[in-house]
Amino acid sequence: MKVKDLITLLSQMPTDANVIIEGYEGGVDDVVKVGLVKIKKDVNSKWYYGKYVIDEEGDVQAVFIEGEERQAK
Repeated sequence: MKVKDLITLLSQMPTDANVIIEGYEGGVDDVVKVGLVKIKKDVNSKWYYGKYVIDEEGDVQAVFIEGEERQAK
């Protein structure tokens, strides 16, 4: 995804929404998807988990920027 594509997608999102990404692990990948989700905040306290979870019952809107999902070979 190019910057212009990301700007176009983000310009369609609520300006007060949180922005979230996948938690933990290493390396970087291309952004493949940007979408609006609901989250529950501060549900994980362990450092190796993301602090939030995506949950349709959540009370906070967030823009989820996703990278390519990989499978172990």
